[in-house]
Amino acid sequence: MTDRFTFLPSRGEVQARYTVRLLADARPTPEGLVHRTAGGEQRVAWGQVQYALAAEIGEPQGIRTIVFDLVISGDDHLWSVLRFDEEPGEDAEAVAQVLAEAIPTERLGAAVKSLASQSVIGEWFPDVPTFEESALSNLERRGG
Repeated sequence: MTDRFTFLPSRGEVQARYTVRLLADARPTPEGLVHRTAGGEQRVAWGQVQYALAAEIGEPQGIRTIVFDLVISGDDHLWSVLRFDEEPGEDAEAVAQVLAEAIPTERLGAAVKSLASQSVIGEWFPDVPTFEESALSNLERRGG
């Protein structure tokens, strides 16, 4: 019998397989996520979102933010993600509640569900790269 080892992907591999586009001035609406671009406002319809993930990022006693990653396309090897953030507290809870109402439950990450229903994020990471490694791993387990 052979031992199976799990190796964490390198930072470069995560960046190549989990591509993130940062959104400016993102705000959820019942129809989708509106954000600012150089050409004006654009909307991402909720039906385009394959998965919605979230986590608290930062030091427990320092600056923190709630990061929301909306996976808009992907398979078990390559993922395209739209990212925005909110301050911890009521604003982040309101975003999670809109996501929970607009996106089917099976497409919500545990942290989004927890924040929407219990006002607790449930997932914390010291930095964005660690969150991205975890997100990639979770998406791969789901099987695209």
